[in-house]
Amino acid sequence: MYKKPVMIGRILPLIGFVFLSGGASLAQNIALDNLQAFKSPTSNWQIVGNVTADFRVKEQLRLQPGTGILANQPLDPKLAKDIYTLAEHGDADIELEFLMAKGSNSGIYLQGRYEIQLLDSWGKASAGAGDCGGIYERWEESRPDGAKGYEGYAPRLNASRAPGLWQQLRISFQAPRFDAGGKKTENARIIRVQLNGLTIHENVELTGPTRGGMNNDEVARGPLRFQGDHGPVAFRNLKIHTFDNPKPAFRQLTYEIHDGRVVKPEELASLKPVKKGDATLIDHSVSNFSNNYVIRYTGKITIPAPGKYRFRGIYSGGYGQLTVNNQTVFPFSWSNNSREVELPAGELSFEYSYSKVNEGDRPSLGLLVEGPGIRTVALHEPGSVRPSGSSNPIYLEPAREALIHRSFIDFNGQRLPYGVSVGDPSGINYSLNLANGALIRTWRGDFLNVTPMWNDRGNGTSVPLGSPVDLAVAPQITTVAGAPAGQYLFKGYQVDPGNHPAFLYEYNATGFEDRIVPDDEQKYLVRTLKTVRAGTSFSFDLAKGKRIETLPDNTFLIDGAYYIQVTQGGSPVVAEKDGSQTLSIQTSGSLSYALIW
Repeated sequence: MYKKPVMIGRILPLIGFVFLSGGASLAQNIALDNLQAFKSPTSNWQIVGNVTADFRVKEQLRLQPGTGILANQPLDPKLAKDIYTLAEHGDADIELEFLMAKGSNSGIYLQGRYEIQLLDSWGKASAGAGDCGGIYERWEESRPDGAKGYEGYAPRLNASRAPGLWQQLRISFQAPRFDAGGKKTENARIIRVQLNGLTIHENVELTGPTRGGMNNDEVARGPLRFQGDHGPVAFRNLKIHTFDNPKPAFRQLTYEIHDGRVVKPEELASLKPVKKGDATLIDHSVSNFSNNYVIRYTGKITIPAPGKYRFRGIYSGGYGQLTVNNQTVFPFSWSNNSREVELPAGELSFEYSYSKVNEGDRPSLGLLVEGPGIRTVALHEPGSVRPSGSSNPIYLEPAREALIHRSFIDFNGQRLPYGVSVGDPSGINYSLNLANGALIRTWRGDFLNVTPMWNDRGNGTSVPLGSPVDLAVAPQITTVAGAPAGQYLFKGYQVDPGNHPAFLYEYNATGFEDRIVPDDEQKYLVRTLKTVRAGTSFSFDLAKGKRIETLPDNTFLIDGAYYIQVTQGGSPVVAEKDGSQTLSIQTSGSLSYALIW
C-alpha cells in the first residue's frame, strides 16, 4: 500500500541541524599505522592489516598482519581495557567503520563520557537503547530499583548488518557549553547519527554522561574512547572532524526593500528603497510584497580565521547575488547558488540581494556558510526559509504480502529502464534488472520512496528507503549447455500465495525460473534458479569484487560487505582478472544460494 508518513528523520530542515561533515572542519585523521595515537593501550588492542569473522562463530576474529585496522581481541576480559585517543574533541563529526564478531559487544564514548552502543544486533525486529547504534542509558544508584537506568535512546530502526561485515558509523556531536566560571550553560547534544547510511538519531539532548563514562563530570573537550573489555571488535578509517572556531557573525547589518521587477544586475543600482531597517540576521519577512521586489542586506561579517569559505544562497522564484570583502561570491543568478571563496580573517564588507520576480513561487531567503573549523551556520532567521521538496512524499510499504514495483532504477551512474523491486513484510527487499536477470541490489528496512516517480511530472525512478548493498548490473548467467549465453528474453513472472514472484526468462531458448525470497528466520535472501529442461548445465557469476575470501561450508565474503553461501549446485571458484575477482559456479539443473548482509 502507499503511505504518506510523517517526515521524521527523512528530511533535515535547512534551518535546523547540520548534515554530517557539513563544514570545512579541522580534520584529525587517526593514523592506524601503530598505537601512538592512543593513551597507554593494553595488550588486547593491536594494529593489523585485515580482519575477518564468520557470522556463525561466536566472539571470534581472525587477524592478519599489517596496518590500517585497530583490533580488539580481549582474550582475558580481566586484563582487557578500553582505549583512549590522545587527541581530544569538542564539537566534532566522527566517521569510522567497525566490524563485530558474532555476539560481540562494544561502544564508542564521545569525550570519553557519552556512549554510542555497538552490538551484534543483526536480524532483530526492533532495537533498544542497548542495541547497535543506541545512545546508552544514564545510571543512578540512588534511584529506585527498575528506574536506576534512564534517558537511554533507541535507534529509530535496526540498521545493523551481519557479524563479520564492515559497517559505517557517522556521528555529529555538539559538546556541552560552559561560562567563564566553568558552570554548564548548555547540555551536550547528538545532532545526528547515521548507521550504514540511515539516520537513527537526530537532535538528542544529553543531560549528562551515560553509564560507564570515564568520569561523571562534563568537559568542553575530551578523548574518543573505545570499549575493549566486552567483546571482539575492529575499527578502520577513523576520522575526527573538529569544529572549534567561532561562528561568522554580522555587525552593522541593515536592509533595504525596493519595489520593482529586477531581472538584470545593472538594474539594482537604479532602485530607490521604500523601506529601511536594522537587522541581526537575514529575514525574508521584512518585506510585505508578494512579487516584483528586491531585498538588499548590507553590513559587515566577522570571519574568525583565514581560509576557504563556502556560502550557499537559498532563494526561490528569483535572482540572488552575494558579495563578501568586495569579491563576488556568486553573481546575479537564478535560484539557489553555492560558491567557495578565499577570505582573510576580520570584519569584511557584506552585501546580499534577492530579486523576487516569479509569481508562481513562494518567497524564501536564506544563507549558509561553512569554513575552517566551523560547522555549517545559518545566517538567516528560521522562518525565512521554506522547506524544500515535496510536502507529501509517497512511500511504498508491504503490509500482509510482498509488493512488486516496476520503475527505472538509478544504479552506479546508470539509469536502468527495466527495473523491478520486491518488498517483503519482513523488511527484506531487493531489486532486479529485468533486462538481463541480474540481482542488482538488496536492503533491509523500509521499502521504496516512489515520490520521484509520481511527484509533478516525475522521472520514473524509485529509491530504496533502507541502506542498500549494491551488487552487479552485468548478466549473471554466462553459459548455457556449454555455449555462451546468447539472447536474453524476459517471459514475465508467477507469484506464490505470499505474492513473491518467480521470474521467468530464457537464454539460448533455454527457460529459467528465478525465485528470490527471505529465509525462514527472515534475516537474508535465498535465491533458487532452475532450468525448465531438467539437467541443463549453466554457468553463473555469483559475485564480483576486489577481494573475495573463502570461508567454510561453501561460504564467501565479498569485499567485507556481504556473504554468499551456496547450498545447492556444487562448489564455486574464485577467478582473478584485471585486478578484480569473480565468484562463479558451473552447475546442472538448479542452483540455490543465500545472500547474507
